Amino acid sequence: MGTVTRIFSYVRRYWLLELLILICMGSVVILNLAIPMLVRMTIDRVLVQMDYKLLLIISLSIVGITALRGTLAYAQRYTMEYVAQRVVYDIRNHIYNALERQSFAFYDRIQTGQLMSRVTSDVDLIRGFLAWSLPTFISTMVTFAGILIITLSMSWKLTLFSLVTAPIVFLVAYRFSRSVRPIYYEAQQRLGTINSVLQENLTGVRVVRAFAKEELEEEKFRIKNKSYFDCNITATRLRAKYIPFMDLITGIGMVIILLYGGLQVVSGEITIGTLVAFNSYLTLLIMPMRFLGFITSFMERALAGGKRIFEILDAVPEVKDKPDAIEMPPINGYVRFDNVSFSYGQSPAILKNVIFEAKPGETIALLGTTGSGKSSIINLIARFYDVTDGRVTIDGYDVRDVKINSLRKQIGIVPQETFLFSTTIRENIAYGKPSASMDDIVNAAKVAEAHDFIVSFPQGYDTVVGERGVTLSGGQRQRVAIARALLMDPKILILDDSTSSVDIETEYEIQRALQALLRNRTTFVITQRLSTIKSAHKIIVLDVGQIVEMGTHEELMRNNGLYKRIYDTQLAAQIKPEEPRLSSEESSGKGLEG
Repeated sequence: MGTVTRIFSYVRRYWLLELLILICMGSVVILNLAIPMLVRMTIDRVLVQMDYKLLLIISLSIVGITALRGTLAYAQRYTMEYVAQRVVYDIRNHIYNALERQSFAFYDRIQTGQLMSRVTSDVDLIRGFLAWSLPTFISTMVTFAGILIITLSMSWKLTLFSLVTAPIVFLVAYRFSRSVRPIYYEAQQRLGTINSVLQENLTGVRVVRAFAKEELEEEKFRIKNKSYFDCNITATRLRAKYIPFMDLITGIGMVIILLYGGLQVVSGEITIGTLVAFNSYLTLLIMPMRFLGFITSFMERALAGGKRIFEILDAVPEVKDKPDAIEMPPINGYVRFDNVSFSYGQSPAILKNVIFEAKPGETIALLGTTGSGKSSIINLIARFYDVTDGRVTIDGYDVRDVKINSLRKQIGIVPQETFLFSTTIRENIAYGKPSASMDDIVNAAKVAEAHDFIVSFPQGYDTVVGERGVTLSGGQRQRVAIARALLMDPKILILDDSTSSVDIETEYEIQRALQALLRNRTTFVITQRLSTIKSAHKIIVLDVGQIVEMGTHEELMRNNGLYKRIYDTQLAAQIKPEEPRLSSEESSGKGLEG
């Protein structure tokens, strides 16, 4: 289905308003075409034949036509803008809904700035297309058809002479349209790249400043901005060549009418009023035809933006519910990886033939070097990605056979990169369970050792955190994220290095508070902290996507394998909880830590 057809599938929902627009547009065109006829009558009947009684009638008629035309034009423009705004409102909602349902793999491939550009500037181009360029183009074509009918009835010879330049105009407009469309598509792509660079640098501004790389980032942005500039200049150059040529063609058309029409007036074939009317009709066409290139280029730019929008809407999520997917019943938390292999797209396998099981209530620690596949395992449990081979089951259900929402509502996740919304602490904790009572929120915060620092703020739980929670320290953000996961009371809890930003004392207090809570839930932990690893029921050691060791701390130490080497080089060097702790003031994290 073409881009224009896709856009009009949204417009059809407002067909009654579109009908009103067409009626108003047609009426305005008719009224515009009536005025030159009145001017013709004024010249031929009033000035030449001296029928002065008609002068007042014609004058009042022109005033009435002008007033009615203005009213109809207002109704047309307002209704067009309303429909255009409604259409882009619907499109934005559909894009956002599509983005919310896309798989993680989709975001691995596409830049955030590109997505932002499509949701904002590309959608706004469609609004301009519907509210201005398309109606103007249709009005010009209808006006042309009306003028053709009227002028043929007045003098078919003069009409044919005036149409000599028309084929040239439309041929040039068509060639311009074909040339400029790919340029505008590329320009929109480069604008998306600029947005990506901008978004990345605004997010990482602290890193840029910390490493004094302002000049480097400015140069990167300048290069992308120059690329976008060059693309627009190419389009501008084409338009700059086209518009003067169109002016020349329309000017030639006017000269033809004046020369040949003047000869017809002299020979008595037409009246002076008819020649003036002809000239008035040509004037009605000159301005739209002069702007035909601009209108066409804007339409092409909008269609290029529409193509980029529909690329998002047409993207099929790689992870989605099967047609016959069932609701996941309340789970016990029995997780099994049955000969699982996994790779990101066409990349080499990240996991290879992974087999293990986690019984309800067990804590599983995942350990391994960077890139060994730890995060991939927890991503497969929550079905953020689908396995390449094998299967992941929870309580015997293949996670691909159940509805995604019913699965994830029973899994609590504290990701490695803690993200908080720029709203209150209370709303952040209750994000996964908006109906939770204040008592439940407070209890979850207490278990996560977050309550004390929260109540130390003047607004307490109603304290609004900054964008991504930047007004909280890393440890505070992670404790809020832990509280958010715990409030859902999940049977499966995933902690992806979730205590990496807290000090040893705070981590010990969190682990102590979690002991009772973890008894009735299956927990997967990615961490380098010795206390967590040693207390796990099962430690899975990964290397290059494969399980190389599995067992308790004592069993793995006796094996004298990779775990022991990691323990000897990394884990044993950590401060143990029983060693001297930090002061209570240092560990409580009171105040908005930087």
